[in-house]
Amino acid sequence: MKKEKICRQCGEKIEKNTKKCLKCGADQGNFFSRHQGFIIVMVFFILICIAIGLIFNKLNHINNSDSAIYTQSEFESMWGNLFDGFGEDPCITAYELADEYENDQDDADETYIDTYIEVKGDIESIEKIDYRTVKVSLKTESDYKLDCYFDRDYNEKFEELENYSLGREITTVGALTRKNKQLKLEDCILGDWEVYYSFDNTFNIDIDLGDLLEDIKDKDKSIELKEDNIMSFDSDILEYGYTYEDIVSNMNDISDGEVDISYIGESNKLTEKVVQLEINSQEVNVKLSKDTSMFDENLVYLINKELEKSNSNKMFYYSYMDYDVDFGIANIAYSTEDDINKINEVLNDSDLEMDPFEKEVSTKSL
Repeated sequence: MKKEKICRQCGEKIEKNTKKCLKCGADQGNFFSRHQGFIIVMVFFILICIAIGLIFNKLNHINNSDSAIYTQSEFESMWGNLFDGFGEDPCITAYELADEYENDQDDADETYIDTYIEVKGDIESIEKIDYRTVKVSLKTESDYKLDCYFDRDYNEKFEELENYSLGREITTVGALTRKNKQLKLEDCILGDWEVYYSFDNTFNIDIDLGDLLEDIKDKDKSIELKEDNIMSFDSDILEYGYTYEDIVSNMNDISDGEVDISYIGESNKLTEKVVQLEINSQEVNVKLSKDTSMFDENLVYLINKELEKSNSNKMFYYSYMDYDVDFGIANIAYSTEDDINKINEVLNDSDLEMDPFEKEVSTKSL
């Protein structure tokens, strides 16, 4: 026998599991199922009330303290506690950073370790570690000391930095680590967050490849390739807002004006991207893979097909370098085949995780 219940609206007997009365159509669900939208709004409203209450509680605490005036850092702290992870990029002075560690080392570690932070401070000492690294110590007036490490690759004013006077105030962004009471800011750039995000070292030659090129030219004076004829960039370049127009513009630059490549536009199809170019006054459609972030080296190879038609003595050559676990560098050189063959011989014997320079696709399909 079927189990029955009474409709709460009209009193008609209906089956127990029926969601709506067949007679009057009234919803038979419980309060929560019948008012889901209302409940969601109420929960959201309650959360807002709790947040406002916490804010006023904090303001009341500040107003009842010795000073009725509160600082920007107190506001940042208040909002940071309420919405951890949604605030501004962390900014602090070297003195404040050291003080936080003096007060509570564990809490400071939890906040700053392995995190990129902007630090402002006065130079206490400058030490050149090697050809590509300078260590700048900032004053802290504490047992906790702060050293900032600057790399030649990431700082356009690297040469100037070595000659900065002691006591000069600088601002830097870097990743913080700590060993005992020695704080270390690594991968530093000279500047604030705005400089950090806008800093463009994208098409500068990688320093390892630059050193290798100079060594090769010292041994073989016949090599004409210069650093100005090579461009290097993160192979994931399209992920950072750069376009093939930027890449083509730099390919023009490294050719010393010998090749004229004009960018016209792009069109996307289901499985491929088509980049429209004008190469030495000849319009060409270059078909590339659909991948939206990785640079497609076929761009180089297909441009060379046009240069071959004009019997060009020099062409573009592409090589990929494994720079780090999660970081690959694309390298494009503009040179003669004779020069590239000599460089590839040295590359094969070097400890660089770098493929030979090639002017046309070999194993990859177009």
